[in-house]
Amino acid sequence: MPKLSKEAKQRLQNVFKGAQFTIRWGFIPVVLYLGFKRGADPGMPEPTFLRYVFNC
Repeated sequence: MPKLSKEAKQRLQNVFKGAQFTIRWGFIPVVLYLGFKRGADPGMPEPTFLRYVFNC
């Protein structure tokens, strides 16, 4: 395994921290976006944001 300098290690740590942050805070919004984009299944009411907020 190649030896990494301290600066390279710090850069890799920052990249991994950024990726971890993106995955943690981006997963749910992406799933919601894809669900709204796809729309409802046949016979089901159209999804609306208010329906999910107020559980109507």
